[in-house]
Amino acid sequence: MKRHFTYFKAVLLALLTLPMLCGCSNNDDDLKVIFTGKVWKMSYIFREGNPKAYVNFWYDDRDAEAASIAKQKEAGHYEVEFAGANLDGVFSGSFSGRGVDASFTGNWRADGKNRTMGTSNLNWTSEEKDVLAKQFQKGMTNAYKYSGDANALYIYYKDGEVTNVIALLPKNR
Repeated sequence: MKRHFTYFKAVLLALLTLPMLCGCSNNDDDLKVIFTGKVWKMSYIFREGNPKAYVNFWYDDRDAEAASIAKQKEAGHYEVEFAGANLDGVFSGSFSGRGVDASFTGNWRADGKNRTMGTSNLNWTSEEKDVLAKQFQKGMTNAYKYSGDANALYIYYKDGEVTNVIALLPKNR
C-alpha cells in the first residue's frame, strides 16, 4: 500500500510539472504585452551593467542637471508609445513620443527570440536642447536591443564606445 501511494505521488508530481516543461520550449518574449497598450515614460539612463546609477551627462553643471531632472519629472516629457503587430515572429509597427523640445514619430521592429530592436524613419520635429533630452533622442534613434517586460522596458543604444540603457516605466494613467 505504501509503495502504491509513493508511485501515485511520483506520477502526480510528473503530471504537475509537465505544463511547466512544455512552457519552456518557447523562449520568445510576448512583444505585444511588453511594448503596446501603454505609454512608456523614461525613468533614467544608465550604462549597461550598472543599473543602480544614472549617467551624469552634465559633468559639473549642477544647474543644467537640476533643470533636466525637473523636466524629466514633468508630465508629457520623455514619453513613447508603440503600436504594431506580429508578423512571422517579428513585431513591427509605428511609434511616437516626446522628449522635451521635440516630438517624434517613426517605425520600429523587435524580435522576441533574440531581443533585438531597431527604429527607422524617425522624424523629430526639432533638435533637443536639454542635455538629457539629447541622450533620449540619441537612444530612441539608435536603439539596437531591448530587455524587460510589461512592467519595465530597457532600450539599449550605443554612445561612442559605451552602451547606455534607457529605463522606461509604464506611465500612470
